[in-house]
Amino acid sequence: MAEEKRMVDTYEVTHAIHIGDREILFAVDDGKTDCPYMVCDCTWDNPLGIDQYFNAVGSADYLEMMAEFADRVQAQLEAVKAERDKITVPLSPFTPEHCAPNDYGKSIENKVVVIRVERLRPEYRTADRQLVLAVGGFGAHANARGRAVYTVNLYSGKESRWNREDILGVLKPEYMPGWAKERLKQILAEQQAKHKKQVQER
Repeated sequence: MAEEKRMVDTYEVTHAIHIGDREILFAVDDGKTDCPYMVCDCTWDNPLGIDQYFNAVGSADYLEMMAEFADRVQAQLEAVKAERDKITVPLSPFTPEHCAPNDYGKSIENKVVVIRVERLRPEYRTADRQLVLAVGGFGAHANARGRAVYTVNLYSGKESRWNREDILGVLKPEYMPGWAKERLKQILAEQQAKHKKQVQER
């Protein structure tokens, strides 16, 4: 079976590179003689996780558009490098030896768990991206039928959804870094305050 073509409107995507928080696309529509080449950005940062295309530019000049494509990829590389330079904690990733195995017969709710590095994008396979607090979701329960695990990243505080199989295991206490202990205290305090406020508003 032929692979389904990826389309952006009438343009077929011929090159795509995902770096950092977006994907850069180069697309072609040979039927548009005045503007057959197009470059745009794509993200999925929305509740439904659907493709969102923006910053589109087009031209009849292939080299001009390929230069635009390359420039955007380079800009994303520089943005990721700058982001990494600001990280103030050790980056070495956590491995299976740092975790208690992901036992599906046990709950992981309210525990610090480690995301598998292979489930992270190559540029984000670092410790600050791996350590999360599991705060809910059917997948966090013991012997769960569901897969979803809702988490809070200990370094950034960002809330995310993972599947139970994305989790390497529960972090062993002896491997919990100092920065993670401090952030965990802050996150738990914030959640407690949030819960208290919700109860009072009922």
